[in-house]
Amino acid sequence: MKFGRANDGEYIMRLPLVALIDVVLFLLLYFLIAGTLASPESSLSATTTPDRKGGGRGNALTAQVLKVEPAMGGAGGGSGARFVIGARVSTDRAGLREVLSSLPKDAGIVIKVSDDVAIAAAATALQVARDVGFSKVSYVAGN
Repeated sequence: MKFGRANDGEYIMRLPLVALIDVVLFLLLYFLIAGTLASPESSLSATTTPDRKGGGRGNALTAQVLKVEPAMGGAGGGSGARFVIGARVSTDRAGLREVLSSLPKDAGIVIKVSDDVAIAAAATALQVARDVGFSKVSYVAGN
């Protein structure tokens, strides 16, 4: 039997398996830690909650529309205009304040002003809307 080296002149290349094992274990450790730190998708909150049943209030979703129109027969408040929001009509600043104070403020208000109305009536509607507490006030000119 011959127990010596086969070819003393040839160098047999050996891969360093220790480094390969270290890299594999490092990647395994990385994925284990990354998987436990991230919250599971089942516990993420959805943007729409399924536990709310029934419809919401319709007027909370859309802005209220206040129409400023010329008063019929010319007999209106000081500006000769009437303020219409839905079925409610008022002809003066105090009546408009009363109507607007009973509305939800979050969605905002759109003020549509007719071409035939004086600027003072449009300014009154805008100012009362701000005074009552509407933060989103939109002005639309014309019919």
